Amino acid sequence: MRKIRILNLYGEALDLNGDGKNVTAFEKRIAEMGYEYETASLGVDEEIDFSGYDVVFMTHGKPHNVSALSEHFAKYKENIMENIENGKVFVVTGSSNMLLGKSFSMLDGKTYEGIGLFDCTAEEFDSLYVSDAVLVPEFAPEEKMFGTYYRCESVKYDTPNKNPLFTVVKADAGKGSVGEKEGVRHKNVFATWCLGPVLVRNPLMMKEVLHCVLGEDYRETDFSLEEKAVKMIIEELI
Repeated sequence: MRKIRILNLYGEALDLNGDGKNVTAFEKRIAEMGYEYETASLGVDEEIDFSGYDVVFMTHGKPHNVSALSEHFAKYKENIMENIENGKVFVVTGSSNMLLGKSFSMLDGKTYEGIGLFDCTAEEFDSLYVSDAVLVPEFAPEEKMFGTYYRCESVKYDTPNKNPLFTVVKADAGKGSVGEKEGVRHKNVFATWCLGPVLVRNPLMMKEVLHCVLGEDYRETDFSLEEKAVKMIIEELI
């Protein structure tokens, strides 16, 4: 029987707003499909080695937690980039996205380096942007998804984002808002500021991630309850 190996990178430091439930939901679906799974959580005192893992999760955390992880993460830049270009599946949500950009600055004036996968910078501000959103995913342009933004960072792209994960149909304006395009889909990297948790609330995205991880081993499982729930939410928001 195939065993799926999951890496919850910095799992203890990055589980704000229950975003770590993306990992739990993914484990549940793997088990429902009849596969075994094994989940590891690595921290800043451990060596990052992606070999043997089928999918890597990086979830949402407080800005000061993300900044504290940046030096350790950047140390493995070449290895991370190589794994991404070779098709390793990454699911990156919330503030962890700052580690994939060029750099990000905090309220204390300090600037931290990212790995430069995305051509953007981020900056912390002293308030919160909170909004529900209706989104159209690039991998299913005839469908809609639901997400929540909860952040105190603004993001600026130096050049237009050529590979957005979502088109934003509806979300509140204001400082920290995400604009018309949000997130990045680069090869098998799914990167979004959407919380929710996004894989719990959206079967479309869960299926897409599962397909990327499992390939021909993907098996159908029952998403009817989640599909009904997200449909009701979207109807209320539009």
